[in-house]
Amino acid sequence: MAFVTIRVKGSEGYTRAPLGKDRCIVGRSSSAEVSIPHSSVSREHCVLVLDGESWRVDDLGSANGTWVGKDRVQGSAPLAERSIIKCGKARLTFHVGEMPAETVREADDDGLDLDLGDGPDDAAAGEARLPGDPLMATRCAGCGMWLSTAHRGPGETWNCPRCGRRQGD
Repeated sequence: MAFVTIRVKGSEGYTRAPLGKDRCIVGRSSSAEVSIPHSSVSREHCVLVLDGESWRVDDLGSANGTWVGKDRVQGSAPLAERSIIKCGKARLTFHVGEMPAETVREADDDGLDLDLGDGPDDAAAGEARLPGDPLMATRCAGCGMWLSTAHRGPGETWNCPRCGRRQGD
């Protein structure tokens, strides 16, 4: 099917959520299929919809709006691999295909499944990357800061926001 990688600005780490239905509500509510417990996200912020063989996002009248890339969603917008969906301070990276089984977690007792802990690629933490698992972060060789690569294309380069060193070469 599909899944999203969820990051919240100002917080470390990420979580992944499978899109197990043809219609998945994204919101702050614990009853949302993709629950993001942050005050900048509306209770029912937007909905991810499988329409035939393609996915789209529909805004549900959220207070802060829903964005795909730099474009505000007016009604609905199509999604492609690695589309960035912005809901308040949350950033969801859309992925087509099955989520690696090792990353599927049951929701906590409170229904929240957002892990704001360490990043996935911290070798010092002893967490191994699985074969075929996309590289979602890289450490800057200049200052050591972890930088997200979830929304970067192959061969794309950028500068570290902390030290300015060129990345992705």
